[in-house]
Amino acid sequence: MGIFKSFKNLFSNDIVPTENNLSGLVCPYALKHSKIKINSKVKVPSGYVFVIGHNGKALDHFGEGEYYLSPATLPLCCKKLKIHKTDKNNNIKKSFKAEAYFVNIGEYELHCKTQEKAELGRRATGIFKVGLCATLKFKVIDAKKLMDSLLYEYSYLKQGEAEKILVSFVSDFVVSILNKYNFALSEFIYSNPIIEQNLVGELSQKLSKLGIMLLQINEVKYILPKKYQKDYENNLKTKKQEKIEDANNNNEKDKTTTEQEYVPFGNITIEQASKDDIAIDYSNQNNEIEETQSDEEKEQEFVDLNLDNLYKQDKKGKECKLCGYINKEDATTCEICKNKLD
Repeated sequence: MGIFKSFKNLFSNDIVPTENNLSGLVCPYALKHSKIKINSKVKVPSGYVFVIGHNGKALDHFGEGEYYLSPATLPLCCKKLKIHKTDKNNNIKKSFKAEAYFVNIGEYELHCKTQEKAELGRRATGIFKVGLCATLKFKVIDAKKLMDSLLYEYSYLKQGEAEKILVSFVSDFVVSILNKYNFALSEFIYSNPIIEQNLVGELSQKLSKLGIMLLQINEVKYILPKKYQKDYENNLKTKKQEKIEDANNNNEKDKTTTEQEYVPFGNITIEQASKDDIAIDYSNQNNEIEETQSDEEKEQEFVDLNLDNLYKQDKKGKECKLCGYINKEDATTCEICKNKLD
């Protein structure tokens, strides 16, 4: 069945890529006579975007799915190539010249090395050159924007050329970033993390303009003058060894903590008390509470407010403004609070 299907595809004008066609960041698709037939079908697999190119420009693009390539679905091709209009003989166009590309929009790794070196330092302290090797992990978030940038460099892309162009872009970006900050030579020798932080921040902004999202920069290595390169590499080895030792120590600590038996409430042991002990403790606690309460009552000054008199009193007489008690009419001071009455 597979043989008949592949044989059928040889005579079909549909654009149906296979696994062999999809390798690399940008995968060119070989069209018959370098033309796309109108009303033909394109099948875009998962993780890819189909882009139509023409004379160094990216035109219409499609995400995952199946599409018919007609004037209704190709607005940019209609605008640029006039595929919706008739030819000189007043015939409807059946095909048009173009290039077909499948852009990988999954996570992708690319090893980059600066093609030139940044000139840093000052005349007073000395000028030195620095290069960079690193592995970039990124993801294409705008396939058309990326293809616009790539086709601006080459009018037609062959297999593997997208990676070469992108490496040259990254090289120029890194050199410009290093020139901008002009770090001291000692910062490179001792691998100051500030260099990499600024590099990642600036580079991610520049790559975003190409439709690329930078995820990570791994295996960063600076290329310094020969007399400083050995010192830098030795410091780099010691730092890597320290990281490995720290990781091993952390793993051993995790193992020891998991191997320890669980003790409730830390190191406190809980003994089961009998009912008689609980009753004795409870009675002792009550006695202690009563003793403390009696001592506190002795210490406190007792004030007899004579509540019976306060609530069972005659409303006729002189009312105290302080406590509200109604005294006798001839009283000069309040019987309750001893306040002077008017």
